[in-house]
Amino acid sequence: MAVTLEGALNHFIATCLLVVSVHDLMTKWRVQLKGGYALDIYFNASHGKYSYTLSQGESRILGWNNAPHHPDQLNFPHHFHNADGSIIPSTLNGDPENDLELVRLEIERFLEER
Repeated sequence: MAVTLEGALNHFIATCLLVVSVHDLMTKWRVQLKGGYALDIYFNASHGKYSYTLSQGESRILGWNNAPHHPDQLNFPHHFHNADGSIIPSTLNGDPENDLELVRLEIERFLEER
């Protein structure tokens, strides 16, 4: 795990009141959240790849990643998969110390509205 991811993950765990447990799944981290939600965190510093996915059961609810498959997005390759299925530009930049805080805030906002 990259040093920046370790610090970002520790900060996420300490500040997100929804965290129930955290699991190292070898290629990604799974953060179990209240309400049966889970956040999967994948970050590969050497390839500059990331993916943060909020799911409930087998359903993806929200997702952020930088896979280069939506070149029409303003902040390409960074994009956000919204709960309604739309894909919009993401404010993430590939730095987990920045990005996980933004992900936390969006997840908390989203779940508070439910």
